[in-house]
Amino acid sequence: MAEQKEKVEEFKILRQTHTGLQEETQTRFHRFHELYYITEGKCSVLIGRRIYRLEAGDIAVIPARTLHKTDYLSSGPNTKYVVSLTKDVAKAIDAYLGEDLTPVCLAAGQVTVPAQRRELIQLLLARMLYEYDNRPPHARSIIRACLTQFLTSLYLYRTQQEEKDDIPDQNTERIHELTSYLYEHLSEDITLPQLAEHFAVSPSHLSRTFKKTTGIGLREYLVGLRVQQACELLLTTSLTVTEIADRCGFNDSNYFGDAFKKATGLSPRDYRKLS
Repeated sequence: MAEQKEKVEEFKILRQTHTGLQEETQTRFHRFHELYYITEGKCSVLIGRRIYRLEAGDIAVIPARTLHKTDYLSSGPNTKYVVSLTKDVAKAIDAYLGEDLTPVCLAAGQVTVPAQRRELIQLLLARMLYEYDNRPPHARSIIRACLTQFLTSLYLYRTQQEEKDDIPDQNTERIHELTSYLYEHLSEDITLPQLAEHFAVSPSHLSRTFKKTTGIGLREYLVGLRVQQACELLLTTSLTVTEIADRCGFNDSNYFGDAFKKATGLSPRDYRKLS
């Protein structure tokens, strides 16, 4: 889930197709917002502490600096548009519209586009992709106009529908209880035996169920959450790197530095310079 050191491009769009059942080999972690619009196939997406199942017409919203992972569930083509934008682009759209729209439409979760509006959304995304790939005159302005319409539509769909929750099965509900527990106790010394005792299951069962449900090892997920929290503290507080490591549950500052660089591609001090 390493992030590149070079400057993050303000906006990107691409169209991806994966054929058959596939799991991403690692979690991802970016400094920009991502939106997936599914045009065919099915996938499950872990976003932070929750899992969502998407199919054609659904949008997954992944806020900046949020741990995520995608597994493809259809034996045929799994196709999606991926839109990436920085926080600065979101702020510019809000300034243009004269309202704080993006905090709502870019909050983590899943949104279903009404069936009668899916052709319009796909046309907007296809136009943005054409302008982005070919860069004709005024491409930047056209992309910004289409992106504004896309995010405004997303805002409307999200506020007019009841948010879909995640996969309704017993294992997933137990995993959601576990991920919520981890979020609330990140600063503590969390061990697999302690977690297993808390949830009244064996360590092997807990580890196996977590991996099967999320596609991620429990330890990898916990380290990812801690790095995610460290990123926020580095950019929003004046705490020292050592203090942040301790607050995020890293009792070894060298291990913290290694884990942080592996996840983001930057040292904690270099990451702080991004603010």
